[in-house]
Amino acid sequence: MESEQSNANSVPELKFQGIPPEVVRLGKRLADTKYQIDMLGKNGWGELTGNLHGLEASGEWDGPDDALTFFSKVFPFARLPAETDPLGVFQVPTDHVIGRSWRWWPEHLNANSEARLAEHLDGPFAAESTSFYFIPSLAVLLAAQGQSRVNYCRQRQIPSMSARISNLAYPPADRFRLYHVTRGNSRQSWVVLNDRYLQPVQWPRITLPALKTYGVHSGSWPLTFPPVSRVFDELYQPQPAEDFIAPCVDLETLKSTIRAENEAERQAVKPVKMALSDMDITNIWPISITLSFFFILSLVVAGVTAGEGWSGNLSLLICGMAGSLLLFLAAPVFLVSRRLHRNYAVNELPDDASALEIKQADAPTDQ
Repeated sequence: MESEQSNANSVPELKFQGIPPEVVRLGKRLADTKYQIDMLGKNGWGELTGNLHGLEASGEWDGPDDALTFFSKVFPFARLPAETDPLGVFQVPTDHVIGRSWRWWPEHLNANSEARLAEHLDGPFAAESTSFYFIPSLAVLLAAQGQSRVNYCRQRQIPSMSARISNLAYPPADRFRLYHVTRGNSRQSWVVLNDRYLQPVQWPRITLPALKTYGVHSGSWPLTFPPVSRVFDELYQPQPAEDFIAPCVDLETLKSTIRAENEAERQAVKPVKMALSDMDITNIWPISITLSFFFILSLVVAGVTAGEGWSGNLSLLICGMAGSLLLFLAAPVFLVSRRLHRNYAVNELPDDASALEIKQADAPTDQ
């Protein structure tokens, strides 16, 4: 707090030491892009900027995106600032700060109010009510508090401003991999973090050159990943993960789901025993009734004749043949898939019992 109470001229400058020059230029270009988008949206040309300005996730208009939301739309796997490392008060370069003019613009100020603002920005308490997140790996700052002053300083060509700074980590480039994939006529670019989490690139014209400058390399879709077509389907219902701002597809979870589905499919085709009488065979019941009739008749004749003479022998023969055929019809001697067996069972059940029978057919005891 002591540094906040000192004169603005004594506040140290934020240095970009150790950051490659091309990345420093990238940070400036990101801040310039956000400023230009806000200016377009301010003039009512929202259709030119799509969901980079004015549209919340619910579809409602809420003015320009704040810095963190804008950054998460351009750079994949931006994280919520849950744990930050405070650095102190610094003079930061205006052209490297992403801001948001949403409550007022410079032209809303009259001469007196602008004079007071200019005096405040040059005074010892300029960093009050400010909170900027510094992403060193990208040489850019995100204004969380004190957003509107960013565009004011740009328009008035004020090169730097005082603000309280906290570090905001962003994953290094070697933890990302970029993939260009197609399904039918659809072509997309996906970024995968740690070979597990996937987010699609929303704005290729902005994101792809930025990722290349950052050092992210592209590759071919690995065979160890889920099929591309399945990932396309999962993109309709991405899920929150860790502390990422935007939802993503968890490839490990998706692979587990696919393995479970394959196992269920394997179990569904596993053969089970089934009787001929259980199958959907035309006229099976008339045949069974006819055999039963001859079996009973021959049994009665054999009993009357005591199995003697030609009539007794013939009746015993017919009785044995009919009994064997009846046993063949009723005995489960055929191997069929579980799915086929379940379909036959469902067709014979009323609708309210179908679900229960399906569960019983898939139960572990039915093996």
